[in-house]
Amino acid sequence: MNCLQRATSVAGLIGCLFLAACSSIPETKTDQSARLALYESRYNELLSLDQWVLDGRLAVNDGQDGGSGHINWQRHGETSRMNFHGALGRGAWRLDADRDGAILELADGEIYRAPSLSQLVEQKIGWEVPVDALSWWVRGFAAPGDWDLREFDEHGRLVSLSQFGWVIEYGSYADAAGIFMPRKLTARRDSYTVKFAVREWSLGADADRDD
Repeated sequence: MNCLQRATSVAGLIGCLFLAACSSIPETKTDQSARLALYESRYNELLSLDQWVLDGRLAVNDGQDGGSGHINWQRHGETSRMNFHGALGRGAWRLDADRDGAILELADGEIYRAPSLSQLVEQKIGWEVPVDALSWWVRGFAAPGDWDLREFDEHGRLVSLSQFGWVIEYGSYADAAGIFMPRKLTARRDSYTVKFAVREWSLGADADRDD
């Protein structure tokens, strides 16, 4: 091997070692701070939009029984409306909530009331799901209160979240009027699994419609 060949081989070896070292460098506090800043910027932007509509599929499994169905979830300020069709084989139902409480209307016309969304869902539908927290998780945020873990991607979007005993993992995001919103997420706690596959997001003025 001549001098030129040896120099080329050594340069290539050094380059490989350099790339390997770079790939193993852990994230710094600066990286995390930058990602947190992006997360908070997106949070403030979305918080200024008090109207949103989510349309897609919902699947729920409690370890023994499960099913899926279409969901249309509208949020206007403190007013929430969730329309379900076929989730867990329960048929169609609509859930409305505001500061005064929650009302569940089943397909057969039966109506139930409770002080909160989560309480009504657990009592009458049988889901041990924190619906109030879900309204934050589906938008890619931790709900108000303590959380155990938040992991962000390079754009400051949540990749995983641990809160209230649940682990939430985000599969993908998509552009919705200039803001990237979650398209797929899975929330798990013990034997419970909740999955969202969002077909369409409408934000702000685009969400000013009734379904």
